[in-house]
Amino acid sequence: MDAAGALEALPRGRAGESYDASGAFVLPGLVHGHLHLCQTLFRGLAEQSDLMRWLRTSIWPLEAAHTESSVAASARLGLAELIAGGVTTVNDMGTVHHTEAVGAVLEESGVRAVFGKALMDQGEGVPTGLLEQRRAALDGALAVARRFHGAADGRLSVSLAPRFILSCSEGLWRDVRDASRERGLVIHTHLAESPAEGREVEAAVGGTAARYFAAHDVLSGRFIGAHGVWLEREEAELLARAGASLVHCPGSNLKLGSGFADVRRWKEAGLRCGIGSDGAACNNRLDTFHELSLASGIGRALHPERPLSPREILALATCDGADALGLADRTGSLEAGKQADVIVVATNAPHHAPQPEHDPYATLVHAARATDVRLTMVAGRVLYRDGAWMTLDAERAVADARAEARGLVRRAHLGVAA
Repeated sequence: MDAAGALEALPRGRAGESYDASGAFVLPGLVHGHLHLCQTLFRGLAEQSDLMRWLRTSIWPLEAAHTESSVAASARLGLAELIAGGVTTVNDMGTVHHTEAVGAVLEESGVRAVFGKALMDQGEGVPTGLLEQRRAALDGALAVARRFHGAADGRLSVSLAPRFILSCSEGLWRDVRDASRERGLVIHTHLAESPAEGREVEAAVGGTAARYFAAHDVLSGRFIGAHGVWLEREEAELLARAGASLVHCPGSNLKLGSGFADVRRWKEAGLRCGIGSDGAACNNRLDTFHELSLASGIGRALHPERPLSPREILALATCDGADALGLADRTGSLEAGKQADVIVVATNAPHHAPQPEHDPYATLVHAARATDVRLTMVAGRVLYRDGAWMTLDAERAVADARAEARGLVRRAHLGVAA
């Protein structure tokens, strides 16, 4: 469908309201499959190149230093960037505390979201401020679910978010599994991200994360795993048989030196797949178009004889990404019966020329940028239009983030300038 044809299908926000999408593509809103909004304030403060050192040296101390106001400022800053970049759905993992502040900002912003409180009841190098008793951890997560699951006319869903194998006891994993079954909540976690993590997981549980999850019945159609860089073919098939999803985070994997996830192999195994940026502390941008381009390049390098096509890559952030989060009935494509999550992406800049319409998928994956987005709409409500935010004050978000980041660094005792 060209821009003119798609415009006819655009839902009206108010009677008589319309939008001129000439010189642009109209497409489903982007689905951002793995994110840490609580880490937006950490951008530029955590530049270590190894996951475990990065967590222990910077990320966990910074998360432990968060207050309710700094978490809210972090979430608001991240959402301002994401909304302006065409993101209409996010899957966010919070930190251990102040998840309600993230929920309130998500509600205010107008985006569609799955989000949850991080669960951590053990772990080497974890600050005491992030460790909770097993029962308190789960009770806190369920309290968030009672408050926000289904809120904002169904835009918000709550997940159970055990951080990863090393931060959760076997008992907590059982609790998460049982609560997911009883309440229908998705499980959002990390697995197989880096070699160092893999070695520590092997030492801790005597095997890989995927096999541990299978042995403990954690895998199901409600399981969303981030990264999966070091999954073996057999493990990918194990996840696929359970109906689980994986989210590719190429920018984060490259910046932390974690490796190259093989999305072609995931798809061949039958896995549902999405894409995300991870947090701004390990990327450092929240630009889904950048992630799409990186994913395409990695896929071509791994499989030059059968690379992922631009259409397959774009699907990671639209229809496939929505399916990976269990939201395919609501978003991910432009069709009757779904919510009106729509974006307009300009294609009239020099970096698109001379013929962006020749292959729209290639244009969007290889040439488009977040700054090309002209309109972002969720459930028929305009959140961003021609450089202006309708639900957030972006200038105030930046000012608040600067002030909160200075206090955060002081509390974390990192000794770096914010």
